[in-house]
Amino acid sequence: MPAQLEMPMQKVRTEPRDPPPTGSAPAPALRWVDPLQVPDWDQRVARLPGATVFHSRGWIEVLQTTYGHRPAYLCLEQGDQWLACLPLAEVCSPFTGRRAVSLPFTDLCPCLRTELAAARALWPCLTRRARQVGWQHVELRSAEVVPPGTPPSLEFLGHVLDLRPGPDALRAEMDSAARRSLRKALDSNLRADIATDPAAMADYYRLHCRTRKRHGLPPQPWRFFQHLQRCLVDRGQGFVVRVRKDQAVVAAAVFLHFGNHAFYKFGASDLSAQEFRPNNLAMWAGMRYCCERGFQQLHLGRTSLWNEGLRRFKSGLGAREERIPIFCWSARTDRFLPREDKAKGWHTVMFRLLPVPLLRLAGELLYPHMD
Repeated sequence: MPAQLEMPMQKVRTEPRDPPPTGSAPAPALRWVDPLQVPDWDQRVARLPGATVFHSRGWIEVLQTTYGHRPAYLCLEQGDQWLACLPLAEVCSPFTGRRAVSLPFTDLCPCLRTELAAARALWPCLTRRARQVGWQHVELRSAEVVPPGTPPSLEFLGHVLDLRPGPDALRAEMDSAARRSLRKALDSNLRADIATDPAAMADYYRLHCRTRKRHGLPPQPWRFFQHLQRCLVDRGQGFVVRVRKDQAVVAAAVFLHFGNHAFYKFGASDLSAQEFRPNNLAMWAGMRYCCERGFQQLHLGRTSLWNEGLRRFKSGLGAREERIPIFCWSARTDRFLPREDKAKGWHTVMFRLLPVPLLRLAGELLYPHMD
């Protein structure tokens, strides 16, 4: 059975409360679970529809070992079967407060469930827990758990590729601009390779720091990517695509995967090589490799509503567009709060002016308090 945290088990009671007849199914029960204490966590999660790498043991291990965020997953179970599972991590900061997030630095994190009613049953227990332990707010990155009709605090765009038709069909579904860019990359003698070794992650990180500077954002700490390598890539749940011009790595991308689903998580490139369209080749190499591995779906990550260029790039690959809602509930006011997209603002101007070593230091200092 899953290991429990310090909170007593919360049971879903039905009337009458007499024990069920011999041979009948046990009553559903709500439990707070630490996935790092459940040896067969990934196997149990994989049984629920829609499980992604962000529901896996490896991802929460990355968050805990890098930032100290404590896992507290809320599961509705019946016997040895889970009916619903909501991943949460407790973020404690003297600057940004104590809160629960599902999950920090995760593009989307739907509640896994056998049916919608099972997810809805989690909300009263979740809000009660928040008040008991002093969470200032709870942030969810999907709509299954919150009361029906709740308006989102913030929205992003997501883009999803159906990989089942295969590489040839995927290339045919690209728009004309994407196909031209891919031909440009191939005609420019760029070379793409797939790697899973730490050196490939280090190659990605060097480009990552320079790309984040262009965007006016500090890079995640190098230790985050080291833990990503150890907890996911080394365990066969991710890979790095590198694109070279001559001998120089001019673009790279990090893909993660779990079950039949793959996820494009990070991408970076050298601005001086943009005329050769290395990003297009990196994405195409990742798409083709995912097809070869038998993955059925590739999620291209979330995009800010204002970022029309990135939206066109992902849509041009033939991806289906969807909305990713964010819900932020305040325990003090019992209301849902508005949130701002922090990828754009006055701070981006300041960060663009800093040299990369200072940006890396800023990332080390800031990310433990962010989500």
